[in-house]
Amino acid sequence: MKHIFLILMTLSTGLASTNIQVIDKKTGKGLPSVNITIVGTVEGANTDIEGYFNLDEKYLTNDLKFSYIGYLDTTLSYHEVINLGLVELSQDVLNVEEVEVVSSKLEWEQTDLPSIVTVLRTKDLLDQGSIEIKEALQRDPSVIVDESANGTHEISIRGSNANEVLIIYDGIPLNSSRVGGFDLSWLNLNDIETISIIKGAGTLQYGSGAFGGVVVLEPAQATQNGISLNFQNTDRDLRSYSLSDDFHYGPVRARLTYSAQERLPLGYYNEDIISTRAFINFYSTVAMKNPGNYFSLNVIDISEIVDPLDQYENKLTDKYTQLKYTGDIFGSMNFGLQALKRTRGSILTNTTDPDFGYSDDSSEELELFALESKFVSKTLINFFKLEFRRDYFQGVSQTSNIAWDHIDQHEVTLGQDWYSFTDIIKYRTDIEVPFVDYIELNTSFRYDNISLSKQHRAFWDDELYIDDDISDAYDQVSKRSGVTMSKKRKNLRYQLFYTSGTNLRYPSMNELYLRDQTTIVAYQGTQLNPELNSSSEVGLQASIQPKNQNSFIETIDFQASIYKNRYVDKIYNMYIPRALPTPINATATELSGMELSVMSSMFDDVLRIYTGRTMVDISSFTIFPNKPEFKDVAEVELNFRVGNIRLQYFQEGKQFFGGTTDNMNWYTIQLDGRENVNLYSSIKLHLLGIEYVVGLTALNLLSEEDEQNYFNQRKWTLNLGLSFNYL
Repeated sequence: MKHIFLILMTLSTGLASTNIQVIDKKTGKGLPSVNITIVGTVEGANTDIEGYFNLDEKYLTNDLKFSYIGYLDTTLSYHEVINLGLVELSQDVLNVEEVEVVSSKLEWEQTDLPSIVTVLRTKDLLDQGSIEIKEALQRDPSVIVDESANGTHEISIRGSNANEVLIIYDGIPLNSSRVGGFDLSWLNLNDIETISIIKGAGTLQYGSGAFGGVVVLEPAQATQNGISLNFQNTDRDLRSYSLSDDFHYGPVRARLTYSAQERLPLGYYNEDIISTRAFINFYSTVAMKNPGNYFSLNVIDISEIVDPLDQYENKLTDKYTQLKYTGDIFGSMNFGLQALKRTRGSILTNTTDPDFGYSDDSSEELELFALESKFVSKTLINFFKLEFRRDYFQGVSQTSNIAWDHIDQHEVTLGQDWYSFTDIIKYRTDIEVPFVDYIELNTSFRYDNISLSKQHRAFWDDELYIDDDISDAYDQVSKRSGVTMSKKRKNLRYQLFYTSGTNLRYPSMNELYLRDQTTIVAYQGTQLNPELNSSSEVGLQASIQPKNQNSFIETIDFQASIYKNRYVDKIYNMYIPRALPTPINATATELSGMELSVMSSMFDDVLRIYTGRTMVDISSFTIFPNKPEFKDVAEVELNFRVGNIRLQYFQEGKQFFGGTTDNMNWYTIQLDGRENVNLYSSIKLHLLGIEYVVGLTALNLLSEEDEQNYFNQRKWTLNLGLSFNYL
């Protein structure tokens, strides 16, 4: 009833108009005489000499079509225009071949909740020879990607642990419900258009376990009919290639990609073991009569085979099928449905040890259904999301001990049913103050309800010696509130916000399993509670475009944030010799820090300069191990018609790792920081309708030639690519 009252109050405030500017997406300059058609009527308008027009509230239920010679037609709903604050038109690359509308610059955008958001584009990185997504993510100084000895890549944002960062691909949560984290090395950079790194308050709507940060990956979509091929070769003679076919006809867009990659899954320990990974992705959308309404189908099939010896075999598979619908209803309301099915499996056999043989066969399933809706008016925004999720894991492991002549077999079944409800309400009011368009108050909450079941059967030479059936149930409310001041105009866009609230992370299925199987008497029979995170943050994001048209500086993007997180019942693993890791709740601990980044585009976007710094103060090294105290990143990028060059410098401060040999005396190991330089470059040529690209990536240029640490060694990757359009 309260929501209905607010909506009616908003609609009854009378018809008003808002001054909106239409700009060139690349240059940020206002576009005069843009033709604006009110879809479904005979009415229309044009922008003035600086690109402005008055958006009347009487068009609340209409779409607006923007047309301009040399630019792509753009159709937006009334609430989309109001929410954006300005309209960006892209130049039509089909008709203006000499213009390239591709950028790798760091950008920011506003989410439903105020938060620091970094947006990275992958196109230039691919041309330069980059293969792995970590090379894109590490452009943000708040991001650390740890590469383990077995080749996995785990992400930390603002000092968080990997199981507190959620990875989402086109709405698909990629994190394993069993272990909580996700191995970034499984992702295919060629299938990703943009990477958004969301920190702070904006993570609440993504669910439990996301308060460390969220990485949102948008898939590459077909814009025109064409084929592209990329081939990479490293200095270690590891090869990879990808083939993509884009199809666009009328309302149908489809993209099919096949990639193969050779890897060293055991890092620097054994370079004779090579894994072959295959990545297949089919992504398609069908737009309705209103281009804002569409269906999409996303199918992902990933497999990896590691088979260097007859006595050793390792196979991994991960498959996703997603159906999604997005559309506008009742003029100012956006509605979405998502259905997802995921199947993940692994088979491992190792009989290389003459005294022991080991095999493991496990599978993991996920079923998810989500419904969300967003209502936007000039003063009121309401977003809600309802999500149902079911997870299932089954694993069988067997150890054959030839010396002792016995077989030990474990069968583990884990189940999880989960539903959550999220609601975000934002109220805006215009304010007559210089450099302020409006003030926005926001409040949000999320309710989670989760039930888990665990079964564990263990056999010693076919005799049952463990027979456990255990269940747990949790429910929790997370909430957040804040205030934002914003301005969106041609020469200045900014948002200044303060937010505070709580969030939580439930124990993962594997943590609960290990907790129940602990052999440490002191922790037997005790409860493992969800983590509760209480945080506050002050942040500022701004984009400035100098008024002087003769200025060599085009844009200056600025981000700054100060934050503090307090954790209650933080979960971490207690390691005891000759025993399984035991997850336990820690006493209250804190993590605070700051981040700052500035980027400037100059000389018609030929020169870009970027610098950023993140500092983290972690109170407990045992709970947040191996996180650097600071990270600095500085980049200089030159862009030409025939290619680009980017030089990146980074420095990570000292790190600390807490350990113990007797579970009584803890000690701290100090690890040296890292400092190095990376080089990215590419050359592009056009011949007979085909674009050819030669790219080179050189990592860790400051390292010595005899560097023994695999992760700090110099690495070279050569990229050869071509693309052409058909039809």
